[in-house]
Amino acid sequence: MSFQDLVKIQLRQLEEPRFDASLSGVSAYDPDNAENGYNLFDGKLIDMNGQLVKSWRSHYLSLLLPDGRYLAQEHYESQRWGLYSWNDQVIWEKDVPIHHDIVLTPQGSILTLTKEVHPYKGRKVDFCSVVEYDMSGVELQRYSTWENLSELRSFHRPLELERPKLFFLPETAKRKKSSPWGGNYDYYRLNSIQVLPMTELGKKDSRFREGNWLISFRHGSMIFILDQDTKKVIWKCIDQDIKGALEGQHAPQLLPSGRLLIFDNGRYRGYTRVIEIDPISLDILWEYREEGLFTLSQGYVQRLSNGNTLVTESERGRAFEITKDKKIVWQYYFPEVQNAANSQHPENFGRRQWIYRMRRYPKEFIEPLLKVG
Repeated sequence: MSFQDLVKIQLRQLEEPRFDASLSGVSAYDPDNAENGYNLFDGKLIDMNGQLVKSWRSHYLSLLLPDGRYLAQEHYESQRWGLYSWNDQVIWEKDVPIHHDIVLTPQGSILTLTKEVHPYKGRKVDFCSVVEYDMSGVELQRYSTWENLSELRSFHRPLELERPKLFFLPETAKRKKSSPWGGNYDYYRLNSIQVLPMTELGKKDSRFREGNWLISFRHGSMIFILDQDTKKVIWKCIDQDIKGALEGQHAPQLLPSGRLLIFDNGRYRGYTRVIEIDPISLDILWEYREEGLFTLSQGYVQRLSNGNTLVTESERGRAFEITKDKKIVWQYYFPEVQNAANSQHPENFGRRQWIYRMRRYPKEFIEPLLKVG
């Protein structure tokens, strides 16, 4: 990272996202072209009109299972997460801090992300791990970036923490306080994982076969695929590999079409885009940009069954659905974010009221659960 890049990110971190209390709730809805369903974010389930249908106490990384059970972390950087019933009763909880993602595998197990702290070049550094649990909360396997650091480092240029710790050099990764794991820095900041679905591409190219792991590192702007058996890197897309460069991306996911959908934050350039790339050529095949769209350090994207795309602009508290031809057919502003941002009370303003990610669930998924209760 150049000195100019460091200056850019420091300036960008000083900027606050734009808020407008008048926009609270659903501000656009085209029922003929939007995909009808229910939207889950931060422990809240809302309908297409923005009405609250249900909520859960544990709200971070929220995920619904087909039978109505609910996975979530208590709150951001909490040391507790677990599995809960549809009616918010505890099935089991674990006092283990996790971060960024919870995924249900096709086999019915759970993948999530945690960290382990290690001393590294004079610093206390968090190194991410992927952990698989069964549905009883028993750990099945673990992939550690610390244990695989030599292999991972062979694919990318040196990151900021590779240089010696010098008091006069800025270190943009340093936290004001240590993480729940004890570190003051993240080496990679793993922010998502996908178990690859079956695709025609995967049948022809074993790198993309069903069951391999697609992982995303914010630091270094890197996406890797790990072989499901050996956990060795078998594919990569890093930074300048694509036109315009990846910058702190989130939520990359291989689509049934074989294309790769990415929420590209634009951490240093100052604008966010949503892109689809060809994972073989790394050419950009589709791109969505709009004036003012920017989220520095979070964000999410979901391809819906009707071909539309649901985008979460986290720090602005906004989620919106766009068609293939880039028309907004549904848009929602989280009232608590908009109102808190316009409040003078310091406790009402802050990152923890942003939308981390929104997921759309079909009517056929949610309405039977609402009837049964």
